[in-house]
Amino acid sequence: MFDAIKYFTAMTEKNKLCQQEKFKPVVISNTDNLEGLLEEYRENDRFIAITDTNTENLSSDDGTYAFTKRRAFTVMILSAYDYPDMEDRQQQLDLCREVFKQFVTRIIRDKYTYDEQMVQFETQSIPNSELGRYYLSGMTGLYFTLYTREPIDLEYNKEEWNG
Repeated sequence: MFDAIKYFTAMTEKNKLCQQEKFKPVVISNTDNLEGLLEEYRENDRFIAITDTNTENLSSDDGTYAFTKRRAFTVMILSAYDYPDMEDRQQQLDLCREVFKQFVTRIIRDKYTYDEQMVQFETQSIPNSELGRYYLSGMTGLYFTLYTREPIDLEYNKEEWNG
């Protein structure tokens, strides 16, 4: 099973731009609950925030055989700026955009490695959204979602049922 936290943490640690600009990988519950980021905010001002929850969907072409689990993983790329300096905000947002672009190129490269492990990255579309000016005072960036598909073995077991 694909481990998004491990994958994006390693990506952050291996990316030269993330290392140069001191992006720190942190785990958050979702884009509205940033406790992991807030714990690190005093010591760091750039983050790759990886959600530890995801949205799933089980599907099958005919509804009876060959089910796959489609999962959505959300990652935030965040950088602090000198509030209310909008020029600095723009520079930090541009940095986050560049990190996102580099992450996408790595995801596309890794797609073929994960395909061999029966994990499909949906690279035909990687939705992303930039954060509004007032999302977090003094913080800008964007978030994106990587969708994956993995086969899942669904087998009815009568021992699990009463009747």
